[in-house]
Amino acid sequence: MQKFFANAIVFIATGSLSLSAVVLPSQVRSQPKGQTCEAAIANGRQRITAGRSITIVSSNILDGSQTYPDYPDGRPKIVHISLDGKAASSVMESPVLQKAISSEIISSCGSVGAVTFGRYRTDWSSTFGLMPNGTIKQFECVDPDPDRDKLSWGQLVCL
Repeated sequence: MQKFFANAIVFIATGSLSLSAVVLPSQVRSQPKGQTCEAAIANGRQRITAGRSITIVSSNILDGSQTYPDYPDGRPKIVHISLDGKAASSVMESPVLQKAISSEIISSCGSVGAVTFGRYRTDWSSTFGLMPNGTIKQFECVDPDPDRDKLSWGQLVCL
């Protein structure tokens, strides 16, 4: 019942139900029942490109267990989405959109613990992942450290 009222308030406030996916946090929104991992990734790709001059160069599922030995239980995979085009920067500068897409993918893909968005042919990236308390949060940037063997879950090397 609480979810219904939250969605109704957003609908009234924004005048458009389509904005509720961006406005509401993942804990309030309900995900489509039975959505497959492939469908969630395809939907994320569509949300990124819809109405934008942008190309998704690649979207791969990578094994993050070598980089993050403390990944969430049973979720070592990281979806990496590489973006190019005039509007790629607008997506890279939108943590709200990235978090919404990451939440949908993580909730639909049982082995995925994080989603990384990267600007093609640059070192610009951001990662959103499942935290121990069940929330989806952006990984924090840490400086490169040659003495560090592995990163901790929730960290991302930023240059």
